[in-house]
Parts: sequence; C-alpha cells; structure tokens
Amino acid sequence: ETNLHAAMNSLFLWDGTVPRCVIQILNRFAFCASDKYQQKAVKSISRVRLGPYRCAANDPEKLILLPNDNFNWVGKAWETSATHANVTHDQVSALLVILDTPSGMNAASLASVDSFNLTLGNRHKIPAEQSLEEILPTASDQYIFENNAVIHVAHILSEEVKTMSKFHREYKLSDPHALPTMRSEEYYLPTYDQEQGSTRGNMLVMGHYFGNVLQVPKLTFQSRYFFLLGDRLTTARERAAQDQCSVDRSEHRFDHLSSFQVLSGMMHFVLNQIQNIGKNTWGGSTADSVSLSTFLGKLPNRTNINLKKVDFYAWLRLFDVILRALVLRAAMVLLNLSSPTKLDETKLQALEFKTLCSRIVSDFLMPSIDRLEAKDIKTTMGSTESGNAVLLMHDLMTLREMRHAIKHGHPERMHRMIKYWTPMFYAGGGYNYANEGMELIRKIQTMRQLCVFLMLLHNLEHDWPVDICHVLRGGMLMNTQGKPAKFKETDIRVEQFNKEIKAHVHGANAQPGYLEKITPAIGHIQELTEHILDDLGVVEQAQHHAKVSQNKDVRLLLDHLYKSHIFNWDQDKSSNHLVVDLYRVGLHRLSGSDGGHAKHLRRHVLRSRTRHNIDVPLTSEVPLESASNQVNQESEIEELARLNYELEKDNECPELTLLEQLDELMQTYNVEDVEDD
Repeated sequence: ETNLHAAMNSLFLWDGTVPRCVIQILNRFAFCASDKYQQKAVKSISRVRLGPYRCAANDPEKLILLPNDNFNWVGKAWETSATHANVTHDQVSALLVILDTPSGMNAASLASVDSFNLTLGNRHKIPAEQSLEEILPTASDQYIFENNAVIHVAHILSEEVKTMSKFHREYKLSDPHALPTMRSEEYYLPTYDQEQGSTRGNMLVMGHYFGNVLQVPKLTFQSRYFFLLGDRLTTARERAAQDQCSVDRSEHRFDHLSSFQVLSGMMHFVLNQIQNIGKNTWGGSTADSVSLSTFLGKLPNRTNINLKKVDFYAWLRLFDVILRALVLRAAMVLLNLSSPTKLDETKLQALEFKTLCSRIVSDFLMPSIDRLEAKDIKTTMGSTESGNAVLLMHDLMTLREMRHAIKHGHPERMHRMIKYWTPMFYAGGGYNYANEGMELIRKIQTMRQLCVFLMLLHNLEHDWPVDICHVLRGGMLMNTQGKPAKFKETDIRVEQFNKEIKAHVHGANAQPGYLEKITPAIGHIQELTEHILDDLGVVEQAQHHAKVSQNKDVRLLLDHLYKSHIFNWDQDKSSNHLVVDLYRVGLHRLSGSDGGHAKHLRRHVLRSRTRHNIDVPLTSEVPLESASNQVNQESEIEELARLNYELEKDNECPELTLLEQLDELMQTYNVEDVEDD
C-alpha cells in the first residue's frame, strides 16, 4: 500500500529540486517517501500520462497546436579522455496545447484540408499595392492606437504623480476579441534527442512527435491540418522542411508535411523589437541627451543592459523607466512647470487631466518629425535632441501597448502592433522578422472587418479560412494560471519549460533517455505543488509585499530631461546622433516594385508552386506596378535560391541597413569640419 501523504511530499520536494541527501534524511523521519520511490513515481506518471496525450491529439473535436523549441545542456561522459570529457546534447522540447474552439463551431471543419485549399494562394490574386496597403495600419488602426496611447499616458501619470492617482480607475483598455479568462489546456511531451538547427532536423522532429509520440494516423492528415509554433528560426526551418518534402511522391500528406501550418512566437517578436529600438537609439560616440547610453549613465544597477546579449525583462524595465520619464517631462512642458517638484503639487480636474493626456500624445508622441517641421513647431532643422525624444517615445509606446495586450489576452491589439512593427523591423534591418510579420499578418488580416453574419464576404487576402483565424491568433497566447491579466506568450511558456527541464538534469546520471522519461510528469507535479501552496496559503503570504516601483529611477531621468530642456522647442539642440524614424522609413522601404513587400510576394509565389495541390500564378503573372517588376529570365529555382540567400544573409538591397549606412556616413564625413566651414 502507498502512503499518499509521504508520496505527495516526495513529489513536492522533487519539483523543488531538493537534493537527494535531504530526501533521505526526511525519509528517515517518515516525512516523505524514499528517493528510489520518488524516481519510480515520476517515471510512472510520465508513462501513464502518454495515453491521455494521445487521446487528445487524436480527438477530432480538438484543435491541436504544437509549440516546440530546442535547448542545449551538457552531461558528463562515463569515460573521459583527452578529446571527450563532456557531451553536449541538443534537445527538442514540445508542448501539446489544445486551442479554444468557439461555441457553435466544429474543430474538424475549422481545420479541414478542403477549407484551407479554397484560400491558399489568395494573397496573389489582388494587386501588390493593395496587398501591402491592407497589411499596414489603417486610419482606424492609427486612431485606436492614439486613443490607447492616451490611456497609457493617463495610467503613467496616475501612478507617478500622487495628486493624479484618483484618475487611474477611470481609464481602461479593452479588446472586442479578448480571450476568456480560463486556464489553457497544455500537456508536456517527452523531449527528443535531436538537433533542430537544420531543415533535416526539423523534418525528423515533426515526424517524431506526430507519428511516434502522439501516434496520429497518416490518414488523419489527409483531411485536417495541425498547427506548429516556434521562434523565427524554428518556423523558417519548418517551412523549409515543407518545401524540401514537397517533392515526395507519397500519397500521404504527412510524408511531405503539407498538413501543417506554422504560427510565430510573440516573445521573439518583442525580443527583436527591443534590439531594434536599442540599436537605433543607443548613441555610442555620437550620444546626445536622449540616447540610451546617456540614460544608462544616469541610472544605478543597470549593468546587465547590453545589445549583444539581451536580458529580456531587464530591457523591458529600462524602457518602462524611460517612457515614464518622457511622459512626465511632456506634462511639465504643457503645464509650464518650473521644476520637477512642482509636478507633485499640481491638482487637476477630470477634464483638465484628460486634455493633458491627449495633448501629450498629439504633441509629443504621434506626430512625425516632418510634420513638426512643416508646422514650424520644430524650428531647428535636422536631427535634434527633442526630435529624437519624440521618435523614442513613439517606439516605446508601441512596445508598452504590445506588452499590455499580451498580458491581458487582447489579440486584436496585439495584431495591430504586429502591423506597426513589420515596417519597423524592415527599417532596422530585421528582414527575417519583417518577412515573418508579413507571413503572419497575411493570414489574419481582416478578422476585425468581418462578423459571424458576414462569413460569405471573406477577404481574398486571407491564406487561411476566416473562421479559424481568430482561434489561431489566440493560440499565440496562454494563461497557465486561469487568472485575469496572467496571459503570456506561448513561446515563452516553452522557454520556461526548457528551464524546468534543465533544473532536473544536473549530475552525471542525466542522459537524454532520462529526460524523455521524466518530462511528461513535470506539468502534473507542478499542478500538485500549486494546489499544496494554495491550500496552505503559502502563496498569498509570499506574495504579500509592495509592488516593485521604479519611481526613483524615473525621477532621476526626469531631472536629466528637465536640465537638458527636452521638448522645449525654442531651446532645442542639434544632435550628431541620427535616430531613424523606424516606422515611416520602413513604410517607404517596403513599398515599390523593388521594395521588401514585392520581394516577399515573388519569393512566396516561387515557394508555393512547388507545394502539393496549390495552384498560384507564375511569377510573371503576379500583379505589380509595371512590366519592369517582372522577374528576370533566370529560372524559377535560381530565383528562389537567390531570394532565399538574400533573406537569410540579410543582404537585400541596399546591402547595409539604414542604421549602418548612417554610421558609415558619420565616420567618413567629418562633422567637425562641417561646423568649421
């Protein structure tokens, strides 16, 4: 007979990675089971849970999403030598996520191959100019973003200024397609000892999980689609794997991987945007008062901020401090306050507060530099410190809007920011992420414009059926706690899974086979731990502390901005730091017959023509602006190889990114000589 109390305590200690010697001591006092029983129990749970996983994956009433990623860990070899003392393993981890099917809809029909075949390739049936216009922010998108920015500004002022705290509850952000607050259904799958850094490796990964682990029959893939999610490299290799398998002569769709559709991970989009903004505004030798390097010099304990290895949450905290300081400085300018201390003494009525927030957005966040110069607001032409502050404030607000949308499960707002970020990625040199953004937006573009009663008016731009777009968009987010404002990116959940696995693979006995036996049990033992902590009230006691505030850092930067006369246009200073307007420059570089979007369309046509059961027009038939836009006389295979090479090596014309060109210009053109002349 099993002592359930001792067994439960033993699993609780295993989840906390308590050392084996401590477990042996506690076992002597009958507090928990022995370490041998602990290992047997974990492996038994993993073995038993594979059955329900397979039932869920083979249930025709459930939509299946497989987020996957790879991680590295080092294990000691049994026999050491001069050439081999440690073994590095490249492991693949995967989750099985059940997507929430809307009421009144059938999962089998949503994911059916027939419905997808009706829409695949539709992006090429409209002119390229119209196609680009429809994936970029519309006037309605810009209006909604401006209103949301006003709400964000109101939240910042009410949190940083005590006399304005009473207005915080009056401003709330909403989404018409907000995800329901419920715990996401997820399962941990066994790890796979297989590299995922090549196209061939991704072929094996997809075949292993769906064929061997979940045991989905090949005939199932003939009638329905399954969905994958990963970071940018993983999704690119999975698409490449589909392209290479397209020549397979097998009658089964599973053998040429044509029954899979790929989603992108939002955490990696945010990570790339952090790098994008960081590179654009860092400054270096040409830093001014609003360069990131200058801000870091004013703040203590920010040594973990660097551009080479991005600390995700450290950068988010830094950007939050900078945005708050810029908002407070803009409020000071509009209120004509003589010092930062006067801000705490300011008392406003509700209408005055709303007007202040609206003016901060309309005067210092939304306008372009050209617009400010055209209206004679910005009288110093060229690059200036206050102009750079406007660009920085706009970019940081898009990041705050995205993070807030993810946290609260608002896919419509998240989708809007993807449309904003796609040209920004392209302007900053992130061609691969810009391509991923166009790939993602193309599939979910007009869900906002359609309703249940107008399903027949589906937009030809979609490559996915309209009915399933909203479901898949929501699948990029997860709520592992079932609580409000506890949503997170699905790919960051996989990263956390990797971290949990690594916590249990220390020591010489940790081998790939051991990982495969324990990983399915990790999720269930975590649920046990959460229930124990909740029932005992330990979580509430541990979390009963004041919210972490960066108010002192905000005030340090506010004093710096005040002394530098930022946003005082009559005291504006010229700057040698040439900050790029990422959004508007990106729009220009995406457009045109030789722009990034036209290349994306030509590349997609060539790839789609090699796929099974997809009939799209020839490259020369893609509607572009003029005859000069047609592909050269080289063969389609050579053209595809060239475009792939350009995309992977970031060598699209121009070969240097705009930021790199500006740096090169500053090095070759002596600014001091210009001033002397």
